[in-house]
Amino acid sequence: MHISKFVSLLIFVISFTSVCQNSKNIENYTFDELSDKYYEYKFTDSLKAKKFANFYFNKAVKEKNIVNAISGKYYLREIFKNDSIYINYLDSIINLSKSKPTKMFPALAYYKKTLYYYNNEKNNESLKNCLLGFKYLKENKNDSLKYLFKIKLASIKTISGKINESNKILLEIINENNLKQNIINSDNYYISLFNISRNYLKLKINDSSKFYNKKAIKFAKSINDSLLIGYSLNNQGLIHYYEKKYLKAIKYYSKSLPYLIEDENYRAIFDAYNLIAKSYIKLKKTEKAFKYNLLIDSLYKKQKITFHAQRNSYSFLIKYYKDKQDLKNQLKYINKYLKVDSILNVRSKKLSKTITEEYDRPKLIAEKQQIISELNNEVSFYKKSRVYIGLVLLISLIIVLYQFKKRKKQEQKFENLLLKLKNKKEFKISTTDSTKNQKSLPETIVSELLSKLDSFEKKADNYTNKKLTLSSLAKELETNSNYLSKVINQQKGYNFSTYLRKLRIEYALNLLEKDETIRKYSIDAIAREVGFKNAETFSKAFFKETELNPSYYIKQLDKKK
Repeated sequence: MHISKFVSLLIFVISFTSVCQNSKNIENYTFDELSDKYYEYKFTDSLKAKKFANFYFNKAVKEKNIVNAISGKYYLREIFKNDSIYINYLDSIINLSKSKPTKMFPALAYYKKTLYYYNNEKNNESLKNCLLGFKYLKENKNDSLKYLFKIKLASIKTISGKINESNKILLEIINENNLKQNIINSDNYYISLFNISRNYLKLKINDSSKFYNKKAIKFAKSINDSLLIGYSLNNQGLIHYYEKKYLKAIKYYSKSLPYLIEDENYRAIFDAYNLIAKSYIKLKKTEKAFKYNLLIDSLYKKQKITFHAQRNSYSFLIKYYKDKQDLKNQLKYINKYLKVDSILNVRSKKLSKTITEEYDRPKLIAEKQQIISELNNEVSFYKKSRVYIGLVLLISLIIVLYQFKKRKKQEQKFENLLLKLKNKKEFKISTTDSTKNQKSLPETIVSELLSKLDSFEKKADNYTNKKLTLSSLAKELETNSNYLSKVINQQKGYNFSTYLRKLRIEYALNLLEKDETIRKYSIDAIAREVGFKNAETFSKAFFKETELNPSYYIKQLDKKK
């Protein structure tokens, strides 16, 4: 009996002590503790994670700690899966601080945007924000931020294929740090060593890649940073993959995975799974490659973050299930491939996009339709063939008719244009509304300016001057901009820029029609000859006036001659 009471009392004391230890008031949490709590519940209890993220942000605002407030918004963006929460907050910081910049702001906000867009493979946006951040650092020196921007700029250049330019930036950072007795920022120095090692690997200069990776490992060990050591192991795996030492590549990638998972670097995790799978394919171990491609699919379901690794994975899985004659899974991964491919193509305007759109996507879509037909067993092979052939013939006929109609329409526009040029009626002086709208201008001034404008229009050198503006023309005609603008609007029927555009295009049409030599010029050269800054603005103006492209007009002129 006494023993039973003693045990009950002991349990009560232990429970009470435990409750006391865990009942720390949230108001007394540090930022690190709040962050730890957020990550503890991030994947297990979204309500608790939201609570800690909200408190983290509010605490930062209350203490006027903008750096931590940014982190708080990032947590909230993750919880609500809404990127605008984070981006809008960064934009608000930029708008508030750019008129009176400091060493920290708005540069840090631009860096966070650079990093966000880079991690989501939106490289144009990343570069844009990187360059804007640099602009503010020139006025307000901050070495730590400068190195962060430099490293990211180097990474963007690598992705753009400008690897030598990237290496130049990274070597500057490495050499600047080597000259100092103490490393300015250990993370920046390590990342520079890591990235330059990868760059040399892409340039197939393996010795230099190994050299810098060894330096990176040595440095990571010297500061006893296990996470950085993990990234070096990952890089060593990539080096072995390029050396075609696939077993070693798998070994080092596998060793690095726990560190990547701890760091929640999903891009690197996807790449590691992808390279392990590729290594197993090279070793002809299809089932092991299959396992890692399924891991990529599983992680994608959870994170919904799209990278190139998923496209490679789904391509493998489509073929894998096709070989197994498993139509349902084949169709499943064709759909996933097409979804991922669409997202990646929006981000990229490179040649790979064209190849994918013109070959891979139509091929997969056709394959998808074929699988659906086979699964449903709706029509026989003979009927399907007839339908496909009929569709192809119909589409071909529509395309031929459309092209024929389009060509005839363009030829008619061309003939009408030549006729219009012969009649010289491109510019008509409007008198219909002039009496209603120009009470403020004396008739003598209007007549005088019209006479001067007629003289101005007769010499091409006058209006093909690229520096010509309303004010400079007004000065030349000995009047003011207001009078000149009114006369052009009321008498010519256009605003000044439209009036000038029409003069230049009419001149271009006549010049091309009369001068065979000019027709041999590039579009850019013709554009500059008739007063436009570049080919693009000239082509747009030409099409607006004629509904034809300049290249087509020249081609038709040459045919007529």
